[in-house]
Amino acid sequence: MGDFTRGAPAHLTKVGAEKLRDVLREHEAHLAGKPDAKPADLAFTDLSDADLTGANLTLANLTGTRLHRARLDGAKLSMSKCGGSDFRNATLDGADLRWADLRGACLRAAGLNDANMAESNGIEALAPVYDSEGQLSGSGPAKRAIDLSGASAQRADLSGAQLSRAFALHADFADANLDDSNLARADLRKAQLMSARLESADLQHSDFSGANLSGATLTGANFGGANFAGADLRGAIVDAASRTLPELAAAIFAIASRHTAADLSEVLRQHELWVHSEGRQGLRADLSDFDFSGRDLQGINLMGALLERACFTNAQLGHANLALARLNFADLRGAVLAKANLRGASLARATLDGADLSGANLAAIREDTPTSRTARTNLSAAKLKKALLVAANLSGASLVGVDLREANLTGADLSGADLTDGRFEGATLTGAQFNNARLDRARDLLLPN
Repeated sequence: MGDFTRGAPAHLTKVGAEKLRDVLREHEAHLAGKPDAKPADLAFTDLSDADLTGANLTLANLTGTRLHRARLDGAKLSMSKCGGSDFRNATLDGADLRWADLRGACLRAAGLNDANMAESNGIEALAPVYDSEGQLSGSGPAKRAIDLSGASAQRADLSGAQLSRAFALHADFADANLDDSNLARADLRKAQLMSARLESADLQHSDFSGANLSGATLTGANFGGANFAGADLRGAIVDAASRTLPELAAAIFAIASRHTAADLSEVLRQHELWVHSEGRQGLRADLSDFDFSGRDLQGINLMGALLERACFTNAQLGHANLALARLNFADLRGAVLAKANLRGASLARATLDGADLSGANLAAIREDTPTSRTARTNLSAAKLKKALLVAANLSGASLVGVDLREANLTGADLSGADLTDGRFEGATLTGAQFNNARLDRARDLLLPN
């Protein structure tokens, strides 16, 4: 546990805009290796309302600093010393906080959307308390872990972060990456973790009661002693052995599919009639929550079928017709969808890690009519880590917030696709086409020449 009370002054020092500019300028020179340039030491200063947008504060000393309502969007704070600092109501969207020391820091109601906090340290520490006037409180120091209550950290990267005993009541971690993080004894009551990654996370004795974890990935997580009472785990990916744990007994899981394996063939026959008669005969298949894992479904016709939260892990779906199907929150890990037709399908927050979509058609459907309506294939916030998309057609598709880390997109067509907030770290893009694609805030995207 850190102790940031040593050397804490009786009051915080207010730093003006001109002085702050000088400090930042010298810090930049220091980072560039200029002799005699001083690193930024802003410990125990008051930088409330300061505009630090895009500032380079790598390795800076911000111990005990007050940054109420400060603007730090896109700021570089990697390896910075922020122990006991107060970022209350600050905006740090897209900020780089990798390996930052955030022990005892307060980020209450802060904006951390798309921030990179990988391997940051937010464990418990002893920190001084200052009143609204910046005077050292007579009540003495407080022992606390990082405070993320009410923070918005959508799509943030907190992989490997040390967040034991963190207070994150009502925090929003939708689509965030918390793989391998330490959340032991953390308070995440009523937090939003929709489609978040929590693979191999330490959740021992944590409190997730009332939290929304729909579509989250929790494989390999340690649930020992945790409280998931009333937590929404519908569509969440949880190891089979963990589902029977007493810690998850009061969680809310999706109800079982209305159909059994025994009547699957009849459901598919009725659906085939429904497709070919354009809805006049047969019955549209509703196989939501059905377990297709490992099945050979090559060439199957599930056009327009309802398949929400269905499990297709390692299923064979080559040449399948899934056009206009609803596959939101579906589990397609390791599925083979080579040359499948997924045009106009909805795969919002579906998990396709390691899936083979080589040659698959995921292009938008555009009607050649006076109204010229378009049905975009929806892969918003879908997980496609290490997926094969060689020569896949994704033209006009919506891939907002998609995770394509380490995916192979060799020769893929992404013309006109919306890749806003997408993640591309380690992706292979040789020969991929991005004509007229929307690339706002796409991360680690190295476009091919």
